[in-house]
Amino acid sequence: MDRQKTIFLTGATGTMGQETLKELLKRSDRFRVIVLALGTKSDRKILSEYEENKNLKIVWGDLKNSQIVEACVKDADYILHVGALVSPMADENPHECMRVNYGSTVNIINSIKKQTNMDKIALVYIGSVAEAGCRMAPVHWGRCGDPIKVSMFDYYGVSKVASERAVIESGLKKWVCLRQTGMLPINKKGMRDPIIFHQNLNNVMEWITAEESGRLLANVCEDWIPESFWGKIYNVGGGKRWRFTNIELMQKVMSGMEVDIKKIFDPRDFALFNFHGQWYTDSDKLNDITKFRFIDPDYYFEKANKKFKAIKAIPLLNLLLSNEKVFSKIFDSVKKKKRGPVWMIKKREEDWIRAFFGTINKKNNIKSWEEGYKIHRPSDVQSYLDHGYDETKPVDELTSEDMKQAAVFRGGECLSERIIKGDMYTPVKWKCHYDHEFMATPYLILKAGHWCPKCEREAWNHAEIAKHNPFFAQVWNPIHGSEDSVYIKKIVNEEISTCDRRYYYLYDNKKINIDSIIL
Repeated sequence: MDRQKTIFLTGATGTMGQETLKELLKRSDRFRVIVLALGTKSDRKILSEYEENKNLKIVWGDLKNSQIVEACVKDADYILHVGALVSPMADENPHECMRVNYGSTVNIINSIKKQTNMDKIALVYIGSVAEAGCRMAPVHWGRCGDPIKVSMFDYYGVSKVASERAVIESGLKKWVCLRQTGMLPINKKGMRDPIIFHQNLNNVMEWITAEESGRLLANVCEDWIPESFWGKIYNVGGGKRWRFTNIELMQKVMSGMEVDIKKIFDPRDFALFNFHGQWYTDSDKLNDITKFRFIDPDYYFEKANKKFKAIKAIPLLNLLLSNEKVFSKIFDSVKKKKRGPVWMIKKREEDWIRAFFGTINKKNNIKSWEEGYKIHRPSDVQSYLDHGYDETKPVDELTSEDMKQAAVFRGGECLSERIIKGDMYTPVKWKCHYDHEFMATPYLILKAGHWCPKCEREAWNHAEIAKHNPFFAQVWNPIHGSEDSVYIKKIVNEEISTCDRRYYYLYDNKKINIDSIIL
């Protein structure tokens, strides 16, 4: 390599971003870094320890400002787009979520296209496991190409689906989408937010650590990454040993506190479904290429528990952390907040009840611990959904007949007659069962699991779509059947997103904690 590569990193003050920045700066012989941060008090404090590093340039500004973004992009060889407004803040502020997450992605894409060397600039976009939505047993095994199905009221997931589609369909030559899974350490704000009750205790997730995520992104920028890596999506996961159910993860995280989860939580408060999560059949593919895994889960939790025990050695903190009544009181307050299970029932929020419980009767029939609430770990035997075409064929052998077959399995049609054999990146014309016609690349449909953009942006209408779309029905019917029919209009989508405006400190007359907008 005859020169340092320039890496433009967004979200550098968040958990994943900080670990990425640390990894990049360790490799100062190969990389120089540009970071864009809002310049809040928190941002400046985090980045202050790096300010003297000659391989780091800090730009204070907003991702939604296209001019600032373009100034950062113009010198970049790689763009690591980590920055995002995340849940629970994203769900409280859906309009700002779309402006930040989708708007910034569009700004980056447009900025790349303005460069004379646009074909050589690499865009690494961080997607999310939230794009596939709820995948509880018996469909808890997933892979890239499975149906996109964002959970109801998950506006973070909505923004990630729109952004990923923009990247894949951008026409850029060098891009990759990495769908990030649950990441440790857990966001502390989330532990005091009603979102903690949105996840069923038996739900699944394949976790990863922030340190490994940082290594992943730094490794992606290395010369030894093959060209075949680009132009694809990958699931980011820790592999076999990091596959837990929700309650298994809770027990591991809280074991150092020596508290009994059954004395802290009531299982009747937890949703029956509608929270994202899955175990991956294909996450090893990304690690085989990028070699980012290096932390053993037993070591990770043992180290975390030692920290808790050290804290508990302090008498006053020991009293607090050992008091199950204190924890119970905290979470009893959390479940009463807006978006919590008590709020849903008390306020008669029917759409929320349908989304997370199906019906009031199903909610009321959830058993307590004493009544025999069942904890179970689903099958460890991998299973695969049907993608509607012959996946044994090499990609370069796929023809128009494969496209038509895939479209029919999605309840629609492939309207283009002339499709170049093996060409996955030239847009073709499709039609969904509602007769919405749209252009999309075969890669987006067959390999990324997307379908009709109009259906996606208008509403959560999963039950109705499943009636006409066998592909989608695979991830809806096994969990819900025909009873949990719901139609919820989405209040934001990419069409009404303003991509280039100054950051607003007020939303619905409430001050936004802007320190929370970076992942």
